[in-house]
Amino acid sequence: MLSGRTGQDILFMAIFSCLLSSHTKRKRFLRAGGLDARRAKLFHLGVDFRVSDIYLTKHVLGLRLLRALFTFALVSMILAAPPAQGQEQSWANDDETGDAAIYQSLLDLTNPLTVMCVAAHPDDEDGVTLTVLRRKYGVHTVTVFSTYGEGGQNAVGPELYEELGAIRARETVAASRVQGSEPYFLGLRDFGFSKSAEEALRVWGHEEALRRMVLQIRRLRPDVIITNHDTTSGHGHHQATGRLVLEAFDAAADASRFPEQLSQGGLTVWQPQRLFVRFSGEGGPESKAAAEDAERRGMVVSITPGERDPVRGLTYAEQALSALRLHATQGPWPSAVPAAWSRPIRYRLSRMARGSAPLPPNAPSLLSGLTLPEALALQLTPLAAKALLPLYLANGRKPEELLNALLSVRRGGLFTASGDVDDAPRFRLMSARLDRALALASEVRVTIEPREEVLVLNSTTPFDLNISNRSGHGARITEIDFKDLRYESGIETPHTLAPGAMLKVKASAYVPRDASPSVPHSAHLYDDLVFGRQFGARVYVEIEGVRFPILATTRADVAPAVEIARLSPTPLVLTPATVNREMSFSLRLTSHRREPFKGFITVASPANQLIDMGQKVSLAPGETQDLILKSNLVYAERPDKKRPPPVLFDTLQLSLYQDDLQEPVARQAVQVIYSDARVARGLRVAYVASYDDTLKNALDAFGVESHELTIDEVKAGELGRYDTIIIDNRGYQAHPELIASNARLLEYARNGGTLVVFYHKTNEWNPDPQKNRPQLAPYPLTLGNSRVTDENAPVTFSDPQHTLLRWPNTIGADDFRGWIQERGLYYPKDWDAVHYSAPLAASDAGEPALRGGLLAAKYGRGRYIYTSMVWYRQLRAGVPGAYRIFANIISYGREPGESRRRRRPAAGR
Repeated sequence: MLSGRTGQDILFMAIFSCLLSSHTKRKRFLRAGGLDARRAKLFHLGVDFRVSDIYLTKHVLGLRLLRALFTFALVSMILAAPPAQGQEQSWANDDETGDAAIYQSLLDLTNPLTVMCVAAHPDDEDGVTLTVLRRKYGVHTVTVFSTYGEGGQNAVGPELYEELGAIRARETVAASRVQGSEPYFLGLRDFGFSKSAEEALRVWGHEEALRRMVLQIRRLRPDVIITNHDTTSGHGHHQATGRLVLEAFDAAADASRFPEQLSQGGLTVWQPQRLFVRFSGEGGPESKAAAEDAERRGMVVSITPGERDPVRGLTYAEQALSALRLHATQGPWPSAVPAAWSRPIRYRLSRMARGSAPLPPNAPSLLSGLTLPEALALQLTPLAAKALLPLYLANGRKPEELLNALLSVRRGGLFTASGDVDDAPRFRLMSARLDRALALASEVRVTIEPREEVLVLNSTTPFDLNISNRSGHGARITEIDFKDLRYESGIETPHTLAPGAMLKVKASAYVPRDASPSVPHSAHLYDDLVFGRQFGARVYVEIEGVRFPILATTRADVAPAVEIARLSPTPLVLTPATVNREMSFSLRLTSHRREPFKGFITVASPANQLIDMGQKVSLAPGETQDLILKSNLVYAERPDKKRPPPVLFDTLQLSLYQDDLQEPVARQAVQVIYSDARVARGLRVAYVASYDDTLKNALDAFGVESHELTIDEVKAGELGRYDTIIIDNRGYQAHPELIASNARLLEYARNGGTLVVFYHKTNEWNPDPQKNRPQLAPYPLTLGNSRVTDENAPVTFSDPQHTLLRWPNTIGADDFRGWIQERGLYYPKDWDAVHYSAPLAASDAGEPALRGGLLAAKYGRGRYIYTSMVWYRQLRAGVPGAYRIFANIISYGREPGESRRRRRPAAGR
């Protein structure tokens, strides 16, 4: 009798050849989409072998014959080695269910290779290629992101910086589930758009960034790495990421590089075999030259995105677009697959490991020609694993029929490595994939969930572990292994779970008083709590003597008993008009207690030198309450118009106490900033907000009368009561209906008002007949894509006597110090120089000056301002000089000393 995996495969092939011995059957098999002539002759079973190559229909092999084949080849050939126990496995769940999940689990058993996609930011990954690799070929796919994307813009809400990064991290996880990939983050800081890799690597720290990249390669052990980023063009973060992955490709295999990693958790050096760079439209001359050279040598691979997934009914491009739409903060995204996505995705071979199998010329796959060492290939790509999916399809996709075959291969020790073996992590990956297939085919379902949405410090939260048997056969629960949970009641193992039976096991989690809360998420972007704490259970199921685990996990936030869920404004900006007025904060408190809460809030300066007892708080169990907190703490001594007042503190501490406890339940610090910005007296300002409260808080800091305009109010045209109206950044994108009412706004300016428009993107501002978007400014003004990314870039005054630079505040170079992230973006490239004045200019090092960051024009009796400078970032951060310039902008059109008694005609009258 033959033994071992080699014998198993030989016997399987012999039987298979007999079954297909007749010329007629062989031709029918090939027509049915089976092996091509060469593969049919050789019955090649290397890593390029595709599941569709042995697709057996009922017309090829009768169902009884196929069952006999599996009975003989998979049951008779049981290996002596027992299945390994206690293997390290992921606690992550796969969200797919039903037929698609089973199909995917079987496809996964045919491919032991890993492909890593490296990207600088969320949504930079090649989602189409990742989808094709996993959903078509069963490749283990992972994505490594340099940053969380926290330095970008937010298309749907007010969150920026770490708050935005926490949202994008979750969006990335959701998108990855659709693509079938696993996301990982290096946690490097996204400091906004950069024009060079040198700047990015200087901010990140070259060695630290490389260390993190090498660590992920050694952990995830990819055979192939792909990236959309070259080393010389596009975003500086993209260039830097492209350079890092090139260095890490070799460094990960060098034991002298970051040797401390090799003593952590059994990590070893790892050498990827290939590195591919995608052809890119943003590629510069060097990138294009490399692409042309790769084409001449035939070292180019094309991915076809338009092929339809036979199980999910969508093309791989459509699935990738569904994933992309989950990156909502970076939208809006197209509703249908763009025509450009129908073209092949092309990659060039950029790096290949010494001794690696060569890439065949014009290879059809990123994995073409790659093979495992013979001994590993026999164990990790056996025919038994390849034949499971055809069996499932030929049997009418019945899980119960599939289960018998899976139980047989598990008994036979499929993917079991005994003793010391090379590449044990790959065995663990494939064994975990087999566990997944067994769990799905068994139709035993396991879920776990907390009974409370949030876990509270110093309390115990109950969890429910639900186990159900949806099959027609019995199953034994032999063991339950909890992760960070304590068993309470509900089962004694072993326990027989009858067909159709359901079982609820009670568990609990205790969170100590000194545990770290996971909220707010923004405070944990760079640690392992950004997604909350993970809890799970591994339920061991036994069917017909075969034991396998089924995993269930969940994540939950940890919070104080009462959470300060929102606090605004922060920072608190004060000016001469508001310096010693009553301070006002908007708070949202959320109780996570099961009992009523009674307590009080205090406001204190550092070291409790000054304390305001604030107000009492009463919350029902689970209640969320919005309240206004006022404080009369004196910020400065003797405000003086001639000199800045001596301030008493630069931070405030808001603390929430429970009546019977001495330690605060929750607290939050607020930075306090003073700017000597002054505005015209009696100013009335209205604004159309886009996504946040920055404008409201900035106007409150000036003490001016302000009002947030609705679109209906703009349409009505009763705007003449306001001295200034501001359209917030990307306001025409946030409110597309505003475009139809733009004539009302221009009429308001023509009749004597001042209309201020913050930056927009080119594709949401420039005239476009197809989108029914006319010229929005009163005189021609076309935006480009130029930007000044250095927040410290020198600013020059081309017209230093311009009113915008002289009144009510005299603007100088100091007012541009302390800016954050950037100066401006989407600068105008063309404008009517006769009507617009451009008093400022700025540029990044080595680039020509950009003069269109602040444009002002007289229009009728009023004024019009368009500005590409990023005021919303500077105002939100409390940059004192930015407040001084912004004060001049909203005061523009008012003569010094002018009274508000002068009425302007209302627009439309």
